Amino acid sequence: MDTGHQHGAGQRQCQAKLEARLARWLLMMHDRMDGNGINITHEFLALMLHARRPGVTVALHVLEGEHLIESRRGELVVKDREGLLRFSDGTYGTPDAEYERLIGSAAT
Repeated sequence: MDTGHQHGAGQRQCQAKLEARLARWLLMMHDRMDGNGINITHEFLALMLHARRPGVTVALHVLEGEHLIESRRGELVVKDREGLLRFSDGTYGTPDAEYERLIGSAAT
């Protein structure tokens, strides 16, 4: 039997995962950019994260509320990279390090 409470808890858990995935994706983009600004829309982020746009908007508001990013129309500004690393919940860097450990660097 699914109660409203259980459903709400599941939604919160999914949202938390989306926030970690969003933090990871922003870190990967930040790695490839000069400066802290990333020109991007909520719609494109939703496509890249395989999420609904309203959910991405909520996740962005959470990251912005934590002062990790600043969201402007068509642009996100990374304000606290270390905070984004913590928020990514171990999803950033670990897969790349494991790939390099198993396969080696692609630069060789």
